[in-house]
Amino acid sequence: MGVGVHPFQPEDAAGVRSVMAASLATDAIPGFLASDIERAMVRIVPDPGGTVVALEDGVVVGYCTPHHDDLTVHPSARRRGHGRRLIAAALEIVRARGFDELQLYVPLHLAGSRQFAEAVGLRYRSSLWQFQLPPGHPVAVPTFPASVSVRTFDMGREIDFNAWTAFMHAAFQGHPTPMTWTPAVIAHVHGTPDFDPSLILVLHPADDLEQPIAFIRAELFERDAPAGQRLGEIGLVGVLPAWRGQGLGRELLRWGIAELRARGAGVIELSVEADNERATRLYRAHGFEPAIEWPHWVLPA
Repeated sequence: MGVGVHPFQPEDAAGVRSVMAASLATDAIPGFLASDIERAMVRIVPDPGGTVVALEDGVVVGYCTPHHDDLTVHPSARRRGHGRRLIAAALEIVRARGFDELQLYVPLHLAGSRQFAEAVGLRYRSSLWQFQLPPGHPVAVPTFPASVSVRTFDMGREIDFNAWTAFMHAAFQGHPTPMTWTPAVIAHVHGTPDFDPSLILVLHPADDLEQPIAFIRAELFERDAPAGQRLGEIGLVGVLPAWRGQGLGRELLRWGIAELRARGAGVIELSVEADNERATRLYRAHGFEPAIEWPHWVLPA
């Protein structure tokens, strides 16, 4: 039996999708739905060096994408050493990108996952939470200060994805989990058919319309919603450090909720690190409540 690991290649995409689908069918990962497979692939394909795949006789049987905290082996190929080989290759990615640890989501409802994590030296550090805002919960309308200018995302204006990616990283400075976006990934995501620039709001100083200082990205989905409703998601809320403490994140959140509800969203979701106390306080104050916990385990690189 030929086994091995190599960096993701375009021809591996179907195999990775197959592994994801098999996990979806058997593992009952909280919050993981069929539509999430393509959302994940949109971020894997443009950054092939960020994913490694495990093969058995030429067939993809597992993969690991460190910056998505994801290591998955096909249920039929587990306990054959693929996970350990993926860990070793993923550590090489982490080191090459200048990070000092590998972080992975460990689904604790699967006994085998916890046993594997402990056996390879991973240890629990923190959790990512999915928060949900129920339909109809009252939220104040956004009111932005006169010191800022407000506009939706402009593809012609933000076509310099190097600059936009640098701004996104700066807006998340100090975040509990390091951001790993690349211009190639951002360009690829923004080029997908369902990308909606009108669900991204960008803030500028009122006297400098060329310098973004904060933004929010919201998304709408048909998945997992009652008939006649859509699922809303607050994907990203980022503010440059120099502009924090002025309520801009709060008003961006309110804008995202109002915009999603205006377009038919029922439940609205967002994800937040448990360690991000400022953000969790903000979300709870607006009616969001924790629904799903995704434990993060780490291994020094």
